[in-house]
Amino acid sequence: MENVWLRSAGFDVSWLIIPITAVLLLLPLDGAPQGVIAAVALGSLLLSGVHIGTNWTLLFRDGTFWRHDPMRYVHMGWLILIGSAVLSAWNLSLFMSVYVYWGLWHFARQHWGIAMLYKAKVGKGSKRDYQADKVLVHLLLFLPLLIQFARPGEFGFYTITLYRFHLPEEAAFLLTVLYGILLVFWLLFAGWRWLHGTLNLPAFWTMLSAVAAFGVIYFCTDSFLLMYALISIPHSLQYIGLALHYHDGKNKRIKRWAKGRQTRFFAKFWGFTMLYTVIAVVLVRFNEAHHSPLVYGLLGLTIFHFWVELFSWRPKHNPELRDSLGL
Repeated sequence: MENVWLRSAGFDVSWLIIPITAVLLLLPLDGAPQGVIAAVALGSLLLSGVHIGTNWTLLFRDGTFWRHDPMRYVHMGWLILIGSAVLSAWNLSLFMSVYVYWGLWHFARQHWGIAMLYKAKVGKGSKRDYQADKVLVHLLLFLPLLIQFARPGEFGFYTITLYRFHLPEEAAFLLTVLYGILLVFWLLFAGWRWLHGTLNLPAFWTMLSAVAAFGVIYFCTDSFLLMYALISIPHSLQYIGLALHYHDGKNKRIKRWAKGRQTRFFAKFWGFTMLYTVIAVVLVRFNEAHHSPLVYGLLGLTIFHFWVELFSWRPKHNPELRDSLGL
């Protein structure tokens, strides 16, 4: 069973699977004072800074991505930053809505991407199984998001009021019923594959933990800020673990670095990510007083990160992925 894990059972379960379910222990904070929720949100911001910093380290460490596809990995960055600054200056609520909605979907879909890495480790199996997982898991991750934002009343992200859907109550009820039917069908289909020995267990547990936890968080959390933090924290931990494994594999299998040089790389790696985090926190604190649309526009760096991750974990867009992860 050991060879189906990306690194090892202990590492993968600790970094990639447990966080999204362990964070459910913080659900009782939904009724806590606003200051407590704000502290949890600050913790999620610090972790988010580290996790986004790891993405820049991966992207710019030695020019591999620059050379492979400069339009996708370099020039789109400038376009997204400029577009973010312009949109935030023109309509801050609309810009923050784009950022938050895309972010929440990005958080959810990362679990699908990791499940696909597990399938790539041993081969994806039958096309039918792959297509069934793709359709059902995407629906099971998206429907709670759609239903949750159909709740009446406004919601805000820090001091910004965001746009929300105007989904009729009857439609929300029907979508909830559909969600339940699809969940039962997917679990039965997974059980059938398990009985026939074709179920990729690490991929299944990654998808199941995400489907279950996202559903619980969306349906049971009233505070939007806490909901966002509960999803952001495990997402960041998961990505940090994946990036550490990627860099470790690249340094050993591609760079063939000795232990000393690899240790120096990771020292610089963490220095870079902590510097990025400190700058992000300083800007957020500055903006609490000034509410500058341009500072919000710097979230375009995060949106660029969303964009990069659409491609950087796919072999055809990352020529070193298979060797780095040992796929």
